[in-house]
Amino acid sequence: MSENTFRIAKIDAIPLEIPFSPFGKDGGPAKEFAGNRWNALSVLLIRVETEEGLVGWGEGFSYNCLRPLKAVVEDMIAPVAVGRDARDVRTISEDLQRGMHLWGRYGITIFGLSGLDIALWDIIGKASGQSLSSLLGGARRTKVPGYASLFRYGDTDVVGDRAQAALDDGYTILKLHEVTAEPLARVREIAGDAVPVTVDTNCPWTPQQARDAIAAMKPYDPYWIEEPLFPPEDWQALASLQRDTGVRLAAGENACTAMEFGQMLRAGAVSFAQPSATKVGGITEFVKVVTLANHYGVGVMPHSPYFGPGFVASLHLLASIAPEGWLERFYLSVEASLYGDLIDPDAQGTFSVPDGPGLGIDPDPDVIRDYRAKTLD
Repeated sequence: MSENTFRIAKIDAIPLEIPFSPFGKDGGPAKEFAGNRWNALSVLLIRVETEEGLVGWGEGFSYNCLRPLKAVVEDMIAPVAVGRDARDVRTISEDLQRGMHLWGRYGITIFGLSGLDIALWDIIGKASGQSLSSLLGGARRTKVPGYASLFRYGDTDVVGDRAQAALDDGYTILKLHEVTAEPLARVREIAGDAVPVTVDTNCPWTPQQARDAIAAMKPYDPYWIEEPLFPPEDWQALASLQRDTGVRLAAGENACTAMEFGQMLRAGAVSFAQPSATKVGGITEFVKVVTLANHYGVGVMPHSPYFGPGFVASLHLLASIAPEGWLERFYLSVEASLYGDLIDPDAQGTFSVPDGPGLGIDPDPDVIRDYRAKTLD
């Protein structure tokens, strides 16, 4: 091969909108997210091609921020990254974070860098004939247990119905997105004592409000309470809350880069760290977070409610460097899948890890064609 085989020639940001239902195959009313009605998954695929045609796929977190994220990739990242050696992923990650720090190292900027990073690791794996799991030290399991991450329904009966449906689908672990004790009590009644049930509250409370709410939930044995405070980066308050309530806390989906996770872990804020491959800075930063979590004796439970390359990358990370963790799978029905039945659990609620080079599977070109958000091109 020539010297330029791995030089980045082109970076494309491909926006997709894939309709979904949070109520299963029978459908139901759209829910809201960030003040907007939400009935389609926004997925920004990041396609990176080398000069000799090797292609890697990544994904940046893009729920309700598809347009600005696409602009970040096209206008801020691509002009700097094109021409670099794709194999030099760690240096590229640091250089781009340094070069783009004026726009902030967090939020949409790092979402775009996360997608690029995932795509570069995909290229490295394909170039070497190794899976991402192998690049990270080897797969320690070929199947990963998943948990059904339910929407916030705000209705105890609906939550109970959806929890039962998830159990019927084979899931053995559940997550609720509710902020009162009644839905948790109902699910505990349905699931029994042996099923771990976690509760993600999405940063709603002051410390005192959180203490009151957690006290009401505690009798129903939540496996963890996730992001109970606003602002979510108040690590000292989170540490005090965990210590005072005696309930395990989890956080990290809103943390970007290993720097923020280091602050969280040094504070003793959580029992479970939740880096997101599409938000934290990609695989490169995710690896740093796992190293930190291991040092502080904190479990790693990735945030991964995705259906693109971020989902597949999470499978590899859980198979290799986070082998005690579970995969978060948004419990909804999508109109089309980029990866066929890879996104669905088996009868035991586990997901198979692809073993081909790189991510091990490429997104379906027909789905990309049919669900491309052409108004954003």
